Amino acid sequence: MSRRNLSNSKTLISLRDAAQLAGGVHPRTVRRWVDGGLLEGFQVGPRLIKVDRDQVLALVRPLHQGGAA
Repeated sequence: MSRRNLSNSKTLISLRDAAQLAGGVHPRTVRRWVDGGLLEGFQVGPRLIKVDRDQVLALVRPLHQGGAA
């Protein structure tokens, strides 16, 4: 799990909020994304992990890119 110091201004959100923002996935899924390197995790307290809201939004994309299928 990536745990780095917060060097620049980011909007950090909880795993639960990230899960809702990503379309209602389970918070454990977001933790797996952090563990797998898909999202960067930030350790805020001894046990609390948060993620950057913009990184979560970057994961959300349409299934089909334009035009008819």
